[in-house]
Amino acid sequence: MKQYSPKQLLPLAQRTGRWVVKTIKGQATLYTTNLGSTIRFNITGALSFDLQIVNNGHPGFPHQVYAWRYDQQPWQRFQVQDSPVSLQLPDRHRHLVEIMTAGNSDFDEVWTGQEGFAINGIAVNGGQLTPAAERPLVDFIGDSITAGCWVMGKHAAADYRPESNYVGIASDQLAIDSVRIAYSAAGVLRPGTGGVPTVKDFLGSIDNVTPWKTNQPRVVVVNLGVNDRRFASDQFTCAYDQFLEQVATTFPGSKVLVLTPFSQTFQSQISQLAARHQFQLVNTTGWCQDFTDGLHPNQNGSSTAAHHLVPVLKAALAESRRVHP
Repeated sequence: MKQYSPKQLLPLAQRTGRWVVKTIKGQATLYTTNLGSTIRFNITGALSFDLQIVNNGHPGFPHQVYAWRYDQQPWQRFQVQDSPVSLQLPDRHRHLVEIMTAGNSDFDEVWTGQEGFAINGIAVNGGQLTPAAERPLVDFIGDSITAGCWVMGKHAAADYRPESNYVGIASDQLAIDSVRIAYSAAGVLRPGTGGVPTVKDFLGSIDNVTPWKTNQPRVVVVNLGVNDRRFASDQFTCAYDQFLEQVATTFPGSKVLVLTPFSQTFQSQISQLAARHQFQLVNTTGWCQDFTDGLHPNQNGSSTAAHHLVPVLKAALAESRRVHP
């Protein structure tokens, strides 16, 4: 068995998630606090490999969930246990493998309690891992809707689907490397669950003591505001204005798409602020009609939203290619 350490896995994951090497429970791990973070690599010469994961969710709440697939076959999901998970391949030929963080609980203290997703390593039976081909890079900044929560129902972790929410579907259809910067319940004024602060503080950090080295995406997609609906309009306008300025400073070479929330919360304010910052506004009125709970798109709603987003994002990627070949 050939063992790949977290440090060796980091280059296979940096383009498709906010990953760092971090010590968790006394062990070196490949670590992230974001749902939808992915490790993407080629594997050759193996019939199986073992994924070694820390059982790191908050005690007494649903176990964290991962999803995986090879060669873009249907995703398979599994709960984290204390023993390694053996993942089977059909033959020893070269296969593209993707492993995604796919479910956790709002009670997981991801920001101050180090209860994010933690991978010890991968052991390969007779084969080797190599980097997957790079694809256009897109960042998605948002909340639980972007992270992929509550797509299949109202059970934490088990009913999350970052692999098939609107971001997951659009990423597959456009063949992009996507990075999610999104947390449940978070906004420009409202902190998220699990101790997560507002977006101005989580944009550049993975937790309260771990900075994130900002990437350089071709496109940045912003979908925030629905969780701030209980705040006054003038408060929201001020905070969202400051946040868009932060986006401009953080990603100076990127094309920025500002989506109105699917619920159209603060639609007029967001529209005016996108114009003020000279970002492209994407009006999502009518994009999503089917919800799990009146707020979070279910699978059908996620598919419809992705159908609308794909041509918009495709045009933005084409424009960014002309500006930054």
